[in-house]
Amino acid sequence: MSMELFEKGIEIAVVGYSIVFAALVILVFVFINLAKVLEYQARKRCEKAGKIQCSEVDEFSVNGEVAAAISLALHMHFGEMHDKESGKLTMKRVSKRYTPWNSKIYNVMNRL
Repeated sequence: MSMELFEKGIEIAVVGYSIVFAALVILVFVFINLAKVLEYQARKRCEKAGKIQCSEVDEFSVNGEVAAAISLALHMHFGEMHDKESGKLTMKRVSKRYTPWNSKIYNVMNRL
């Protein structure tokens, strides 16, 4: 009986790993071709709008240096939106016995 369970476990593991691997391969192909699909759609929209010259020029593609500069600028812009905090925590001891945070434990233990 344990040999049957072992064989079923191996079978389930192989099927699971192959499903995950197939999903990762599909995602790789999707992300590789995503830029091409978006560029094709932008060219079609440009042609529909009547701008024939923009579909002939290669203005839709952005090289890596431009994308890096844009992403760095966005990172710096959104990083400046937060306040600078000191990182110090101050804690005050509260001497009250009853608080909303510990009211459930008093109801469970009936020690009021």
